[in-house]
Amino acid sequence: MNIFYIGSSGVLSLAPFKYLNSSQHSIVAVGINNPVIFHHKIIAFEHESLALCATQQAIPVIDIAQPYQAIRQQCAALSVDVILMSCYNRRLSAELIEIAGTGCFNMHPSLLPHYRGPEPIFWQMKAAAQTGVSWHRVVHDLDAGDIVAQQKVFLEEGDSYSDINLKLADAGAKLLPSLLTSLSAGTLTEKKQNPESASYYPYPQAHDFVVDTSSSAQQAYNFMRATQAFGQPYRCQIGNHCYLLAEALDYDNNESLQEAEVKANRLYIPCKEGVLIATYAAKL
Repeated sequence: MNIFYIGSSGVLSLAPFKYLNSSQHSIVAVGINNPVIFHHKIIAFEHESLALCATQQAIPVIDIAQPYQAIRQQCAALSVDVILMSCYNRRLSAELIEIAGTGCFNMHPSLLPHYRGPEPIFWQMKAAAQTGVSWHRVVHDLDAGDIVAQQKVFLEEGDSYSDINLKLADAGAKLLPSLLTSLSAGTLTEKKQNPESASYYPYPQAHDFVVDTSSSAQQAYNFMRATQAFGQPYRCQIGNHCYLLAEALDYDNNESLQEAEVKANRLYIPCKEGVLIATYAAKL
């Protein structure tokens, strides 16, 4: 199949792109918002870029921030069968979605209809929810189209944001063979999302970085480890005091404390179950 692939430079875009580029399918163009043009230079992948990866494979790069008519002209000679997209945070126009006769499908890093929105990993880790990845048909409402493939992804203790993205991206890429085979054969099964089960979350704000001691120390540890990449301090209310935490170091589910203990720059935090060990920056 001829694929128009839309994304960004995160691993959630790069992993499916690399899979597709090594498959029997053909990526006829890559769509990016305001891409950097590399003019066919061979550049080391110190910091990977979808535009750079495409350029070095001689795949045309199209700026999808430009007017639709310009995009259509560039796509006219490409015989696009399907649009696949991942980690692209803007709504596509109805005209662009309809460029591909077979349809347009997006990879979303959650088990839809749960955790729609632009930053689902943060909210899944905050709630200690089951993580996973979904491919769905793109419609006007964000993340609301029919599901065509879905996979649960199980994480390891203390996985970082980068670890989680990589695991989700890999799981999503591995769903592509059966998805594309079904598309080619015209046998794709689509499952409507239940709007009553749907949840949507926006980008997190500073006040969302809160460590809840009414949950387990394990949950607090995994949440902090997974979201440290955001660079935000975590507020933690313990009795009459509020602490600003910097980094989760460890936890012990077999320990219990009546009140917080400070040892050097480490704070031992009593949770509903176990003790969280974290560095802290300030006591408010």
